[in-house]
Amino acid sequence: MKNRELELKLSLPDGGDGLRPTALRRLIGAAKAAQSQELETTYFDTPDGWLKRHGMALRIRRIGKRRIQTLKVPGDTVDGLQSYIEFDAEIKAARPQIEAIADQKLRRRFEKERIFDNIRPLFTTRFERSAWLIKRGDSEIEVAFDRGSINARAARVPIGEIELELKAGDPAELFTCAERLVEDLPARLGLSTKAARGYALVAGTQAVPVRGAPMALPHKATAADAFAALARNCLEQLRANEAAIDQSEDDEAIHQFRVAIRRFRAGIGAFRELIDDGAHATMSIDLRWLQRQFGPARDLDVLIADTLVPMQQRLRGHGLIGALLETAEAARAEARHQAHLALENPRYAVMLLQIYRQLLTGGWRTQNAEGASGLDIPVRDFADAWLGRAHKRLVRLGAAHATLSEVDLHRLRLLGKKMRYGAQVFASLYRSKRTEKYLLHLGAIQDHLGSLNDAVVGRHLLVDLIGKLGQQRALSLQETGQLEGIVLGWHSHRIAQDLGGFQETWETFRAQKKFWRGD
Repeated sequence: MKNRELELKLSLPDGGDGLRPTALRRLIGAAKAAQSQELETTYFDTPDGWLKRHGMALRIRRIGKRRIQTLKVPGDTVDGLQSYIEFDAEIKAARPQIEAIADQKLRRRFEKERIFDNIRPLFTTRFERSAWLIKRGDSEIEVAFDRGSINARAARVPIGEIELELKAGDPAELFTCAERLVEDLPARLGLSTKAARGYALVAGTQAVPVRGAPMALPHKATAADAFAALARNCLEQLRANEAAIDQSEDDEAIHQFRVAIRRFRAGIGAFRELIDDGAHATMSIDLRWLQRQFGPARDLDVLIADTLVPMQQRLRGHGLIGALLETAEAARAEARHQAHLALENPRYAVMLLQIYRQLLTGGWRTQNAEGASGLDIPVRDFADAWLGRAHKRLVRLGAAHATLSEVDLHRLRLLGKKMRYGAQVFASLYRSKRTEKYLLHLGAIQDHLGSLNDAVVGRHLLVDLIGKLGQQRALSLQETGQLEGIVLGWHSHRIAQDLGGFQETWETFRAQKKFWRGD
């Protein structure tokens, strides 16, 4: 039997031990008691992981004396939802049976690859499921509460999650239902399926930092298509780095998470005229909040790596530099943990759910007549106009760079960064060599002005760090003043070096052809 599965998953801390089915029933407003059953499911694959590589999952679930074989094949992408086509069949054997798959094309593909000759059991899930069928308007949703574990050899990880599966009606109702739950439960929007976690358990792999995937916009796309594609791209990078932050509070994962936020915020600014005021306010405010949660960890990473460690290596005889480094490292560990905790904040889960719902329903699109017409213009026309405006603003401010204050130089850097993010979004629409050259020289501007930004941010951090060190070591005002002077002097020297070559870098950038013209 072939089914289309459309579901949203909420993960619970501590395997869901703190939540009772009766409490969940009250939260979802279910009229009847739960249908409960013990489920044991074994997942299969070839030794080289052929099914996993193709996004499929093959399992046999035991329900009492019955065995149900299920093959899951990826369906169409749906914002924030897990979408699969399922092929279910009851079988007698303990091993998967190719004849039980109803799709002939899939059977022929498996026969050609000899998949069913080589499959083997990899891991097993055992959990108790409590399920309710609820109605939301014209929609029917199955709410399933799973508690148990994934087991592979001697390894084990807990299962504690709530699955919301659409049985009939509007997919947006899944988000509405989930938003209500995360306001009352310590739940997060789930990302990995049980199968994906089982594979990771078998392989013993840890999550790694993920960079944003390059964007490829179709030339026939509209401006609205481009914003939706950008939002999805940023959300994918954001969520892909969650696991690495969870598992190790990895500094590069925190950096990439923050990059995704900044790219998203820059994109919201670039497409501002097309975005509904209410949706714009919600996205902008929540993303700004999220960026602030991750800012201190990244700022301390930069201060330690680019200032304090080189200073300690150069000034080995100055004991207070080493002590300041230790104080900064302790502050960084705390900041990384605070960033980690932000992922568990209900505000983050609600933000994701609201943005995904906006993308799914198109609710982010402006309703005024002028903006609505802009939504449907060809993306190339929109990109030409935006790139021209952004470039003009950058050049106008940069023309007076020799006399700009630190504040204005910082503003110049931010304009350049926004220009770079925007150019990367639209790059696939233009000639690659000219675009790459423009981006390369735009990046050089960022590098020159980077030390200035780091120094401005670092000064504020250093005041706090030196104050903490002074209290810990009972330092005199003379000692703390001397330490602050050494660090600020180091910053000033580095800024002078970087700004010294800025004139040539700026002139080289200004000589670049505008890649969005003449194509």
